[in-house]
Amino acid sequence: MTINIAMLVLSLALLLLLQLIQANQLNGIAGLAYTLSPRDKPVDVGLMGGRIQRLKVNLIENLVLFAPLSVLAEAIHASASIVSWGAIIFFVARVVHAVCYIAGIGGVRTLAWLAGVVGCVMIALAVVGWA
Repeated sequence: MTINIAMLVLSLALLLLLQLIQANQLNGIAGLAYTLSPRDKPVDVGLMGGRIQRLKVNLIENLVLFAPLSVLAEAIHASASIVSWGAIIFFVARVVHAVCYIAGIGGVRTLAWLAGVVGCVMIALAVVGWA
């Protein structure tokens, strides 16, 4: 398994972890009966629940860019060094972003988000042959 694909798998594992955290947090607030229900009536998930939801959506939005770029880079055998570093930067940035988002650290969170975008751009440049 290449570093690129390993970082993709780890990024997806991060998403799964966030989904589990969100489910646990919702269960703690609303109870198991609500968690198992169709959730027709919204419940106030509180400050932390809102952060976890926004964090998860943000990660999904970024994975929509990262995942296809990673797969494409593998398919065309783009520059392994640039792709690997871009993937590592993306994953590490997303972990930092997640920790900062949950902790409410805005400035560092934004820089981490930007670093993740830079990782995607590095992979994109390798895919088109500009790196």
